[in-house]
Amino acid sequence: MKRGLFRWQKRDISMKKIETFRFLLVFVLLFSLFYGLAFVTASLEWTWARIVIGLATVSAVTIAWSLINKMSIPRSFREVGFGIPDWRLFGISALLSASMLAFFPVYFSLANMQLSLQSNWPWILVGMICGVGIAEETLFRGYVFNSLRKTRSFWQAATHSMLLFGAMHLLLLLWLPLPVAIAAIVLAILAAYPAAYLFEASNGTIWPSALLHTAALATNLIEIPENLAVSLNLMWIGVIVIGLFLVFAAGKTVPNKTNFSQVGESNHT
Repeated sequence: MKRGLFRWQKRDISMKKIETFRFLLVFVLLFSLFYGLAFVTASLEWTWARIVIGLATVSAVTIAWSLINKMSIPRSFREVGFGIPDWRLFGISALLSASMLAFFPVYFSLANMQLSLQSNWPWILVGMICGVGIAEETLFRGYVFNSLRKTRSFWQAATHSMLLFGAMHLLLLLWLPLPVAIAAIVLAILAAYPAAYLFEASNGTIWPSALLHTAALATNLIEIPENLAVSLNLMWIGVIVIGLFLVFAAGKTVPNKTNFSQVGESNHT
């Protein structure tokens, strides 16, 4: 009896190792596609490149989820985040985004400076939505957190996904001023928790977190004087941190379901 139990336990451990290896292998492949396309599309105009990256990332995550979970492409597409959101949480995300963005007119007014947007800011915004807001949320919430949540508690899954999300942002050290890069990495680590919460509590959809994620990139739309670039970005990161954690205060209690596939079931069927 004990020998049989031991064999089953050993088999269970082996299966968990295989599943972990498969999860990490698929993540590496998906991330390599996401990051590699930045180089492949370097000759394209910035927004067009982001659109290509967004479409490719969403397609790859959807296909991978379909193959892993043996389901149709339409169902997989919904399960990686493209279903109907919780409109209350989406509204909260929109309100928090608008409140965060109010920082810029206040800052420039107090500095007696004119707030100027980039001449093509609507087109830049399209690229931010596709290549960052949607693409990154699909990869890190739709695939990474979603996969981990099947066998882990909310906080365990969010923490493990945070490690991968934070590791990706280490690349910021290559092209941002050091203080801004470090602050952005810390922001990415902290943001993993409210982003995971928004994904889970909003019927397993990326829309609320993608909205906040896009709003966090607002400095790309503004003409910022070079002498203010570092200080303004650091202040903006502080505003984002406050805004993100207000998600918990304004939203519901953290879900405690063991199996994430049960959350938002009506949306995934």
